[in-house]
Formats: sequence, structure tokens, C-alpha cells
Amino acid sequence: MQEQPQDPYTPNQDDPYAQPPQNQQLPVNRFGVYPPKFPQDTDQDEKRARKRAIRWRVFLAVFLTATITFLLTVGIAYVLYGDAIRELGGNRLSFSDEGDGDAYTLHFPADTGVDDALTKLGEVYDLIYENYIDEITHAELIEIMTQGLVDNMDSPYTFYLSAEDNQASQDSMSGEYSGIGAIVMMDDTGYFVVNDVVMNSPAEEAGVAIGDRIIAVNGKTTMDINDVSQLANMIRGEIGTPVNITFFRPSENREIVQDIMRKKITNASLTYEMLQEGIGYIRLTEFSAHAAENFEKAVLDLMDTGAQHLVIDLRSNGGGYAYQCIDMLDTLLPPQTIATVEGRSDGKDYTEEWKTKKAALVPESMTYVILLNRYSASASELFSGVLRDLDKAILVGEQTYGKGVGTLTWSLSDNSAIQVTTFEYFLPKGESINKIGLVPDEEIVLDEEAGKKPINQLSLEEDTQLAKAIELLEKLLK
Repeated sequence: MQEQPQDPYTPNQDDPYAQPPQNQQLPVNRFGVYPPKFPQDTDQDEKRARKRAIRWRVFLAVFLTATITFLLTVGIAYVLYGDAIRELGGNRLSFSDEGDGDAYTLHFPADTGVDDALTKLGEVYDLIYENYIDEITHAELIEIMTQGLVDNMDSPYTFYLSAEDNQASQDSMSGEYSGIGAIVMMDDTGYFVVNDVVMNSPAEEAGVAIGDRIIAVNGKTTMDINDVSQLANMIRGEIGTPVNITFFRPSENREIVQDIMRKKITNASLTYEMLQEGIGYIRLTEFSAHAAENFEKAVLDLMDTGAQHLVIDLRSNGGGYAYQCIDMLDTLLPPQTIATVEGRSDGKDYTEEWKTKKAALVPESMTYVILLNRYSASASELFSGVLRDLDKAILVGEQTYGKGVGTLTWSLSDNSAIQVTTFEYFLPKGESINKIGLVPDEEIVLDEEAGKKPINQLSLEEDTQLAKAIELLEKLLK
């Protein structure tokens, strides 16, 4: 399962877009561990029903955290201290240990409503602790509040990762893991949908189709989980062992149950070739570690083979590391500002510019056609939008997802982690594509049968988007 998590990244201190917050563990600077949720052609009744079905699983967390969002002003480190709430009020929240002494106390600014909110929190906490159908320890309740606080912020890219999920997040972006080789996104109705398949993987051999929904793993429903790393942990296992997966195929309105043998997956996130004289082709499936290094090599190799223009295929690329995206643009562009970032760090608002720094490695005359689809998101949109705004690229395919914000991830003391939405980026012409996406210059949708296939399995006759890209670049060669 290619779940799109990330390797740890230690940013250079001179990178303006990669400075860690002061007095904090060094975060990972990226556009998101996971590809964002994407729209599905699902009627509103189905969406509402799906959301109702999911809602009960997070009720307790929502119930508790709705009253404590003010804790953002002081963070969530308090969860490591004490076993029970001892005192609320007076702009103070205290925890007690078994010796009935104050182990940790949080003090809040005297903002309007803080006393009332603390009193309400105490009431809710006691009611849940004393009356919930299952006995829950104080430590468990505090953990629920911790997770719920992060997961219920008004951003789908801010969430909590358990230690296991955090490790899976780091493993997947290294490019090697034991699984089935299906790239998965969660859609806006909560389904885990296959949007691409790794070449020569067990998923490809099993005939897994684009658009298939993973609804159960080894008989356990996926409705009980809410992020892709958790799904990854369910599917992964020892090489050579089977995993039983239940898919729902919307195009055929039926379930498919398959035993798929796990293998070592080495995901070549970047591949390239010459399409014909003068036209090179690069496909990038994620902005993972070494993406920029591999991209530079591909560009130079293609130029040595005679490429004058390039097709850059970012279809189903859900994003990845911010710094890899900027470094890739540095290969193609001279020093200049490529994006403006507005965000928040250490309690303060900030604005900064992202820039390319080196001389371009390609001639000024080189033009790019970038292939996109509705699964193209985040760093893919930044990369494409920058080149479009600078009149260097023609965009072909479908309107993209629209993730114009970025995140930082902090690992916590127990190896769990939180990912927090911290900034929004603006393209060279000042546009934010957040919740909007990029509209292609040439809008082309693959036909229904071609749309079910992984991109690497499409013939040129089936791949009308690639065919259009070649047609556009052929005109430039004449």
C-alpha cells in the first residue's frame, strides 16, 4: 500500500521556508503526509449517510474537545503529566498524580469565557468518567482529548498520528515497504479509493482498478479508521504472506474479495523516456526524498538524448515535500520569486517568499506540457501553477484538487505525532488555489474504460491526455 507518508527532513538553516519553530523538535516541512480528500461523484444522500455512519466513532472525542479548543494557546504537552483533573477555574487547569499533589498546572490568559469553559470542561469530564458505558481511565480520557483536539480543527490536513501510523508515514516515503502496491486516497465521504497502482506490484497482478474502494481488510471494516496510515498498518505484513481485501467497484456496483500476497514494494516515484524526436517524458508520482535529484538527472539525460521540450506527468501525484518541489523548479528556472507564503509560527503571523536560487539548467526555449487530474494535489499544484504563471507550461487534463495550504509535523515524546496546517501559499500572479484547484488550459477527461486503468498501463490511443500533450509540443518543433 503506497500511503504517501514521508521521510524525516532536516531543513537547511538558510532555507526560509524550512525554519523550525523555536524551542520545538525539528518538524517536517511539507505539503501534507497524505494526499488530500478529493471530490467523488456521489449523490448527497450517500454522502450524508456515510458521514452519519462515521460520526459515532468520533463522538466521544468531539464531545470532549468541543469545550477545550482554547487549549491551543498552550499546546497539548500537558497530556504527559498526571492522571486526573484536580482543579478547574481561576484561569487554571491542574492535574494531580496518585499522591494527590499537583503534577502539572496550566495557566490561561484572562480572556472572556475562559472560566466558564474550564467549568464546563470539568462538568463534561466528570460526567463521562462516571457514567460512560465502559470504564475509562483518566489517562485514556486525556489521550482522547489530545487526539480529538488535533483531529477536530477546521482543516482536513491537521490530525493526530499514533506511533505506529507515524512510523508507517516515514516508511512509505522512503520508497520501500512490504505491501501490495496500491496508492490510495481518502475521499470526502470517507472512502479509501485506489487512485494509482505501482507497476509490477501485487495490486497490479490482482487487477485492482482505479476507483476501487477498500472497504475491509482481513474481515475488518475500514469504516473504523480515518486516515491512510491506519489503513497501511492493516494491509502491511511479512513478505510472502496473504492479506484479504474487500473492494467495492462502483463502475460495476459489486464487491470483490481477493487474497493478495504481500511483496517488497520498491516504488520508482520518477520514470522517464523519450517519446519521440525532440520530446521527452517524465512521470513523477510523489515529491518524496530525492525527487529533485532524480528529476535533475532525468532532465539532463533527456536533453542529452535530444529533448527540446518535456511532458511532465503529475497525474495522481498527491504532493510530498515542499523543499523537493522548490528544488525541482530550481532546475528549470532562473533565480526568482516563485511563491509567497502567509502563515503562523510561535504565535505570530508571518509572510515570506520562496525563491529559486540557481541558474536554470535548461534553455530558455524549453516548454513543458504538464499532465494533471483530479488526484493531482498540493506540491503538484504548486509546481504546475508556478510554471503556468511564468508562461513556461501548458496544463492538460482535469481540474486539480485544490490544496493550497502546507503543514508541519511534530513528533511527540511517545513517537506519536501531530500534523498541523500552518501556512497558505500564493502563486506568482498572486492566486491561491486552495479549495479551487488549477483549471487546465486543455481540459481532457479519459474515457470510462481508460479511467479504470493505472496510468502506466494506458496505450497512447487510450491516453488522450498524453496524446494531446504530444500534439501541442509537435507544433513547437515545426
